Amino acid sequence: MKKAIYKIGFIAAIAGIVTFSSCKKDPVPTPVVEQEEFDHALVQFIKLNTDGSQTTDTVAINFDKSGTPTPTQVTLNNGTAYRTLITLSANGESINHEIIEEGTEHKFFFDPSTAGILSYVYNDADADGRGIGLDGKMTVGGTATFNLEIILRHALNKSHASAQAWNSTTYDQAGGTDDLNITFGIKAE
Repeated sequence: MKKAIYKIGFIAAIAGIVTFSSCKKDPVPTPVVEQEEFDHALVQFIKLNTDGSQTTDTVAINFDKSGTPTPTQVTLNNGTAYRTLITLSANGESINHEIIEEGTEHKFFFDPSTAGILSYVYNDADADGRGIGLDGKMTVGGTATFNLEIILRHALNKSHASAQAWNSTTYDQAGGTDDLNITFGIKAE
């Protein structure tokens, strides 16, 4: 009788080992970074008076889903500051609230092809006090014709050294992916 009990116990132990060893650990899924969905982008440059108040003088550029700008070039005045507003839309509705709600995961970068002409200050900030870029102040400090690339980075580490400057050319080293990458011409005169 003892031999039968030992055999049953032995068989049960072997079955448990086989069952345990045949189970594979599920792989850890790669996190999916959900990008913002939009079909229109609007960039507005609202001229500011010397005291910082807004004028009604506004230059706007529209982008379709493919990133094609209309017009392809805008003219800004040397020595002038502009409130710079970006609006992203899907199906005719602004999705800026989504960017703001997830502000710690979003940041706009502005990369002019000619250095030293533009400066930028973020007017908006996330919960940690770091700039987002839907609202800012751009100042023109020279004359030239150049391209401006605007990038919205999602799921980046905003405390990374490469994510600090508004015009960082190494912003991608802070991680994340581009939600938006558009380019248009500026004539500063």
